[in-house]
Parts: sequence; structure tokens; C-alpha cells
Amino acid sequence: MNGSEILALTLLAIACLFAAGILFRSWRKRRTRQPLLAAIIVLAIGAVAIVLTLVGAVPYRTAVGAGFIAALIAVLVSARTERAQR
Repeated sequence: MNGSEILALTLLAIACLFAAGILFRSWRKRRTRQPLLAAIIVLAIGAVAIVLTLVGAVPYRTAVGAGFIAALIAVLVSARTERAQR
């Protein structure tokens, strides 16, 4: 594993933790289920992408790119469904 792979996986982990933190704060403020579920999904997506890369099942660029996109979609869907329920 070279430096760019480690950097990309570290940034993915930080981004997923940051997004989950924002969603968790939103859940604590509103007590609706969508942000909590989205936070769990974002953390799971990040963990799966990192594990698949470390095992060697997928190239790191594919895992990191797909992980970022899937996490972004989870956050956007959470925000959309939360707004629709108000």
C-alpha cells in the first residue's frame, strides 16, 4: 500500500465520521429517525469501502469514489425525507 492509497482511505474515514457527526447532531436536535439511520449508513459505507480496499477486493480509487458518492446520497436522502415529513 502506497502513500496515496493510505491518504485516500484516511480522508474517506474522516469524511464519513464528519458527515455522521453532523447527522447525529441533527438527530439530537430534532429526534427524528432519518438522520440517525443516515449516520449509521454513512459509517457502514465508509467501513465497507475501507475493508474492501484493505483486503484487496477492489482498487482504492473505486472504493473511495463510490464511498464518497454513496455517503453523499445517504445524507441527501435523509435531508429530503426529513423535510418531507415536516
